[in-house]
Amino acid sequence: MTSLEFYKYFFVVALLAAEALFVARMERRRFFPLRLAAALVVCVGAAAVYPVKSWSYTGWHVALMSVVLFSVTLCGIMFVFRISFKNAVFCASAAYTAQHLSYEIYKAVLMPFDIFVAGDMYGNEIFDISSFNGLSLIRILVCLNIYAGVYIAIYFILGKRIGANHELKIKSTLMLVLSVVILLVDVVLNAVTLYIGDGYNSVYDTVTVLYNCLCCLLVWYIQYSIINVKAVKDELETVSYLLRQSQAQYELKKEQIDLINIKCHDMKHRLAGIKTVGDLSDIEDIISVYDATVKTGNDVLDTILTEKSLVCRSKDIKLMCMADGSGLAFMNNADQYAMFGNIIDNAVEAVVRLEDKNKRYIDLNIRSVGVFVSIMAENYYEGELSFSPDGFPVTLKADKNSHGFGLKSVKYIAEKYGGNLSVKTSDGIFSVAILIPVKATEQ
Repeated sequence: MTSLEFYKYFFVVALLAAEALFVARMERRRFFPLRLAAALVVCVGAAAVYPVKSWSYTGWHVALMSVVLFSVTLCGIMFVFRISFKNAVFCASAAYTAQHLSYEIYKAVLMPFDIFVAGDMYGNEIFDISSFNGLSLIRILVCLNIYAGVYIAIYFILGKRIGANHELKIKSTLMLVLSVVILLVDVVLNAVTLYIGDGYNSVYDTVTVLYNCLCCLLVWYIQYSIINVKAVKDELETVSYLLRQSQAQYELKKEQIDLINIKCHDMKHRLAGIKTVGDLSDIEDIISVYDATVKTGNDVLDTILTEKSLVCRSKDIKLMCMADGSGLAFMNNADQYAMFGNIIDNAVEAVVRLEDKNKRYIDLNIRSVGVFVSIMAENYYEGELSFSPDGFPVTLKADKNSHGFGLKSVKYIAEKYGGNLSVKTSDGIFSVAILIPVKATEQ
């Protein structure tokens, strides 16, 4: 077995280990253990049957070998995991970049000792186990530590962000293709230039190592930007859409509540003049529900609190509110409606699940504190809450893509006015605290 024959096995194993960092938490297909075992056998088998002959020791052949084995592992990912081709390419190319960068750093570490790593790995010398010595052991340990270090680093930088969501969405296919092209061109050029050089040359190898490392970092930067920019852009688009909807909802709800109050107010006066039987007092009580308009000194807050009070009453929930809305005049109507609507809606979703009806209440406190407006909302909840990396609770609804933006919208609004939002849980109570400066943004 020559060094190149041994290297193709090492390459496949290292590539599979890197790919595991990106796909381990992806959705698995049925019969996952059997599929995984079959995929590993096929990948290692592909390395075994790939021909290495006397004519194989050229840059083009080595580059082709790397691309073919990479393609086999890519197919393995799609066979084992329920993942689209585009997402599989993203994960596999990111993993190949990790493997390639690890190899280049290994070369760079051994170059000061005049050790020609590329020649040892890609050469046609016979791999002789009898020549194994202390230096060989050191080189193996250095290699393993470098690969492990790079893999761990890329997992925390890129892989963990993918695994945390159990899914991956890439909007810019063009940027993904660009990153793959850069990687493959670098792999081919690296293999071709390896066989052009005549033995070991420190300057030549230093330049190629730096070039290869920069290409790998560029590929990672593009890939990181794809998912990072995509996530931020999608969230902003969703929040902006919700805010636009809030403006329309506020105007509609205000008209409806005003109309109901006028009609109910007139009806109460008519009933007061003709009330002759006990049943009419029951009707008056029902109408009083609609006539109980909340007065906070802020028309928008009055509208939203009146609306949500009716919702809470229908669900046997007590909405207890101590609110001075006069300090919120600097916020536009849609922002106020969206902020308090989302806060109360989230609380309603939590307390409506409680079996103990004594805990079905929402406490909302709005007051001015110096030059700040303080907003505090508390409610009971049951079960275990899971939090996303940005500190927000993960929605319990099945459609994760369409829900879970309530508190993010609230945070977006608070930060728009220079404020901040914090969320905490303690003893079964979920608390949302918002502090917004008034004078800094007063219009």
